[in-house]
Amino acid sequence: MKQRRQIQLNGMSSLVARSLAIAVMATAVNGCGDDAANEYAPPPPPDVIVATPVEREVTNYFIYTGVVEASETVELRARVPGFLEKIHFQPGQRVNKGDLLFEIDKRQYQAAVEQAEAEIRALEAALRGADNDAKLARELADQKAGPEIDAVIKLAKRDSVEAEVARAKAQLVEAQLNLDFCEIHAPMSGRITANLVDVGNLVGRSEPTLLANIVQATPCYVSVDVSESDVLAVRESARASEQSDQYEPGKIGPNEWRPCELALANQDEFTVPGHVNYVAPNMDNATGTLEVRTVYANEDETLTPGYFAQVRFPMSTYNAMLVPEAALLTDQQGRYALVVNAEDEVEEKRVEIGELDGDMRVVESGLELTDRVIVLGVLKARPGSKVTPVTQEPAAESR
Repeated sequence: MKQRRQIQLNGMSSLVARSLAIAVMATAVNGCGDDAANEYAPPPPPDVIVATPVEREVTNYFIYTGVVEASETVELRARVPGFLEKIHFQPGQRVNKGDLLFEIDKRQYQAAVEQAEAEIRALEAALRGADNDAKLARELADQKAGPEIDAVIKLAKRDSVEAEVARAKAQLVEAQLNLDFCEIHAPMSGRITANLVDVGNLVGRSEPTLLANIVQATPCYVSVDVSESDVLAVRESARASEQSDQYEPGKIGPNEWRPCELALANQDEFTVPGHVNYVAPNMDNATGTLEVRTVYANEDETLTPGYFAQVRFPMSTYNAMLVPEAALLTDQQGRYALVVNAEDEVEEKRVEIGELDGDMRVVESGLELTDRVIVLGVLKARPGSKVTPVTQEPAAESR
């Protein structure tokens, strides 16, 4: 029984094997007729965006970093000792020149003024009496009715009282000044800091106590340290244009300072106009730089003293060839661009670059104005491979 079951299984296995063989042969026969349909078809060349380089006038800039500075800063100090009585401002507010800011208890100084005035009145009365005595003694001496020595003595006494009157008047001026110093007024317009001393404290006792500061930031300054090489380049350019002996340092014409532009740390564009208003007369030997101070109107007070800022100075203009910065790639050998040739194949061209002008980069060598530079899709392009170029309109001029 077991042997018969084994024979049946072997027969079924043979039948399955024959069926599979027939199916394979049929598939092979059918496949021979569809060779063309199953042939490998390579994918189409990838699309890339290309653009030709742009030629236009470019401005050469020197760019430096500095810190925004107030044009004026004043310390308000107590010039007379006394107790601080009143504060007439809110911390941080804008104050105008002449505004009353602090008051010191003035009672003792008012009394000193009144005492000096009373002393002057007494001395002036004494002076009038001494003057009359001197005149009378002189008349008697001239008429031989009195001794000469008496006239001399009374004249000296009158002069002494006259000197006392002058001294008392000087004391009155001093007393009046001390009384005036009890009121601290704003010496200029600007923003005032928080008060550094509270009402009720004794100020000015041993030294002039600092009460607050006033900061004037309209206009404001930014000072930068210009390298020696850039200073020499500017002076060489001035010498070439025969201006080196005509204008003061920092000026480009009669009463015309060199312009500049400013950008804060969170800005990409230089939008704040200004100009140079001071150039140091000597180089700093320790750093090899020259201090140049620039000024900005800052009427809206967006430039707060202490901000970091970039300042750029337009120097010269020239015609240059530019391509989008995104089209220039970098490897260990330097910068290069991918271009599409007449056969729509990708080629690699090494370039020498210049300065950045907005989102465009100056290319000094390596490209032609007729080159089709890949500006978008560089990751899909490989040197030697074919692509489908789509032409982009020339980029607008950016500043």
